[in-house]
Amino acid sequence: MRDLPKADGPNCSRFLLNAIFACASKFSSRIDVRDDPSDSITTGRRFFRRCDELLARESHLIRPSIPTIIGLLLLGSTFIARGETSKGWLYTGYALRMVYDLGLHLDPKQTNDDVEEMEIRRRVFWGAFVCDKIQSLYLGRPVAMDLRDSHVSREFLDTFEEHELFMPSPDSKLYKSSSQPPIYSISTFQQLCLLSRIMTKITNHFYTVGSVRSSSSAMTSLQVADKALNSWKQNLPTELDFKPSSPSGAHSQAYPAPNVMNLHGIYNSLIILLHRPFISDGHLRSVKTSASSWGRCTTAANNITSISLAYKSAYGLHGAPYILSYAIYVACTIHARNAFANAHCKEHISRLAAGLTCLDDISVVNPGVCKPASIIRKLAEASKLDLSAANTVAPAFQVEFVSPADGFNAGVELDAIVEMFPSRYSALGNGLEFPTEQEHDTALFGLDIPYDPLFGFMDGSMDLPGPETALLFAENP
Repeated sequence: MRDLPKADGPNCSRFLLNAIFACASKFSSRIDVRDDPSDSITTGRRFFRRCDELLARESHLIRPSIPTIIGLLLLGSTFIARGETSKGWLYTGYALRMVYDLGLHLDPKQTNDDVEEMEIRRRVFWGAFVCDKIQSLYLGRPVAMDLRDSHVSREFLDTFEEHELFMPSPDSKLYKSSSQPPIYSISTFQQLCLLSRIMTKITNHFYTVGSVRSSSSAMTSLQVADKALNSWKQNLPTELDFKPSSPSGAHSQAYPAPNVMNLHGIYNSLIILLHRPFISDGHLRSVKTSASSWGRCTTAANNITSISLAYKSAYGLHGAPYILSYAIYVACTIHARNAFANAHCKEHISRLAAGLTCLDDISVVNPGVCKPASIIRKLAEASKLDLSAANTVAPAFQVEFVSPADGFNAGVELDAIVEMFPSRYSALGNGLEFPTEQEHDTALFGLDIPYDPLFGFMDGSMDLPGPETALLFAENP
């Protein structure tokens, strides 16, 4: 704030200010931030152009600084949400290299005696770390910041904003309400950092080339990651816990701030990210493990839908962050298969329809969300699920704690679930959830089996690998 009036200083710049305006403008209903008043797609374009001009004219890309790192991270995330994945990936990559160039990955306690600068460096490092992991998840690409570089302390000295009250946007149903929950911004961010570390371990062990060497090593990795996730949940501060009730009673419920809801959405999506390969990947599949893992996936998917409906009821999804759409998409991949395997149970298809409605709401300001929504609709079509007949308000259910003891619901046909994955997934033995060219041609209910990856669901540049590409993913002997 000290550098803000001049927009020039070690912690602020014109580029950063324009990046903030560019990224925030998509949530604004003001006509004057549009190039064309009649076209909402043009919202904020002047700020994006200004950022490009400043990057070139002031040589920010070759002069690393804290404001430039933050601005590039903001723009990178926004471009991906807009569907401009290559530009977003590259901007974020510049920012991550600058983190290392400025030595932000080093523990400030050992390199700096200035308390204020130490705090800034820590926050910027962890912000970049989280962005790196989430974008890797979106695009199915390697992380740039290794876990061994994440030893910077997560203890923050400035906790002034921890108990600030959340101010809903004018679009929120709570805007005129007296309910203004504390945002718990510091503790929520610290917990997000921990989840990002666990996320990296999951993707490294199950979603990178040649990562899974044997079923026994996969089981060991599963148990370690599962234990970490459950430990995270059990040690969550009381004020960050969240168990929404039935959507029908939403009007009377006290909701936490949106960032707390998002935290739980991410946690539940990681449960599915961890367990789904043990159903979809033939070389990891076993009767006992698959049944248990699918039970975990189902519970987590139900939780995500409950959270997203609570978010929608409390705040509306117009201003929801892009990461919530990932959680909803992941949940829908589970709901679709449960709806197919349990045609007599309308609850699953209602949850699926509710999830798709939420994705459509988020896609209004995040056009990139249209792609995962399309993937889910193709999956529903291949399964011959009639979404038009579904009740888009999911049945009443509570968020459940997903524990290792959670087993498989006997009412679900596991064989039918397995059939909804291409029969030769991961024949290469590397944990990657993409089919070969032959698998992609396999018919299910008269249609191609849809490709619904959990790792890389936004990577528009990635084609389904054919026989030649498949050789690149083969395990080393």
